[in-house]
Amino acid sequence: MSLCTLAAGPNVELYGSFHLAGAELALPVAALQEVVNPPETLTAIPLAPPYLLGLFNLRGTLIPVVDLRQLLRLNAEGTSAARKVAIVESSGVRVGLLFDATGEILRVPREQVIRLDVPEGSPPMAIDAVLKLEGGERILQVLAPAVLLSLRDMPQLAQTAPRAAQRRAHQGQRRQNVSFKVGATALALPMEAIQEIIRVPALQQSPLASEVCIGMLNLRGATIPVLDFSALLGFARAGDEARVDERRIVVLHRNDLHFGMLVDEVASIVAYREEDLLPMPAYGGNAQRSLFAGYLAAENSAGVLLMNADALFANERVVALAAGHRDLYRNALAQAAQKRGAGTRQTLVTFRIGQLIGVRIAQLREVIDYRDDIVHTPGLPGVVRGMLNLRGVLVTVIDVRAMYGMPPYEDLAAAKVLIVEYEHEKYGLLVDSVEDIVTLTGSAQLTLPQAFTRNDGARVNTDMREAVELPGKGTLMLLEPASLCARVAKEAAV
Repeated sequence: MSLCTLAAGPNVELYGSFHLAGAELALPVAALQEVVNPPETLTAIPLAPPYLLGLFNLRGTLIPVVDLRQLLRLNAEGTSAARKVAIVESSGVRVGLLFDATGEILRVPREQVIRLDVPEGSPPMAIDAVLKLEGGERILQVLAPAVLLSLRDMPQLAQTAPRAAQRRAHQGQRRQNVSFKVGATALALPMEAIQEIIRVPALQQSPLASEVCIGMLNLRGATIPVLDFSALLGFARAGDEARVDERRIVVLHRNDLHFGMLVDEVASIVAYREEDLLPMPAYGGNAQRSLFAGYLAAENSAGVLLMNADALFANERVVALAAGHRDLYRNALAQAAQKRGAGTRQTLVTFRIGQLIGVRIAQLREVIDYRDDIVHTPGLPGVVRGMLNLRGVLVTVIDVRAMYGMPPYEDLAAAKVLIVEYEHEKYGLLVDSVEDIVTLTGSAQLTLPQAFTRNDGARVNTDMREAVELPGKGTLMLLEPASLCARVAKEAAV
């Protein structure tokens, strides 16, 4: 439906017609921005009303999609395969309304537009007029966009004017986040908010158990409640038992509050600039929106909802559970803090290239899935798999297995690319998979024997000079990305 060349005459009004649940409705063309096909992927919004189907990115603008059938309590049967989303704007609020099908553009004489009177003291109606066409044989109800978009719980984008100055102030600063999935929705938390990420152990029964608190665990002497993040966000827990092994517990710690969040999968590390964030729509007041800092759009897939760590620690339900366990087990927590005592804390990302290896999280810019659009450039060393375009920046992808003379990758479905920086250039280290994020104290640091570090015949002698003791997993070698990238750069320069 094209709206670009239409114009109303002095005594003519323009409407677009749509079909919904067997009825023919109309919208003023002045409020219609465009009509698009339903997006293939929608980002579900936690704690949203059922008629708010999700969000999608339309050329840099975040559009909430509303199911009008549910909103207007119409018959849910007989949905059409030709559904369309009408992008409607009123008073700066932009929303996508889902219809069964589009109709036509109507030029209606004003005398055929019958306005509906609202009794004094009554709220405005979502239907504010009727179009009487074809001698009264065809009747269309006219939706009032301003009324629809002002209904309670209708999503409304936050004001964007203050964001322009904020973007200029933060432009160029990239922030790192750990992304994870709850159901089909991708979310992320700032890296500094996460203490560590662990596999799901056998949980102990909690005296404060509920549909949200599914148990507790002892983490190095600290008793931590484990919250089902899916239940906290109002999602139905997926019953895919085949993916149970991918579930993780994301442990958060601030001041004297600890809690763990059960998530379905830890996806990657994502980096963004402030100007990359799209504002979240509000619905049902500011309580829900405050949990989210914004939306990170992704190419060819649903985006990532960036969570607000401050709001999460201020959430009444979370605070009650974390504080309750803290108070019940205060002595154990104090002993754990005393045991940790001195020692520099370091956070590591563990990954596999045959065996389990670690890298300091501060040395990573981000972690992405392996992509098949890597360009193989002639003349590069054999250990370089090719070049990757990452948001306009070329990344040299290093085949880590080839680097260390290991067998080639058997399956790249789970492979990840660790993005690092060396001498102002971006490099991607192709690894089998990313396992966990762990935080250790300096006491876990191990010194390698001098015979190992002096062995000039070993190809890994300069890339892995340190090791740590990983609880329950033994000794973990630490990769030094700068050393590996330096060797590749030197070989490429020959």
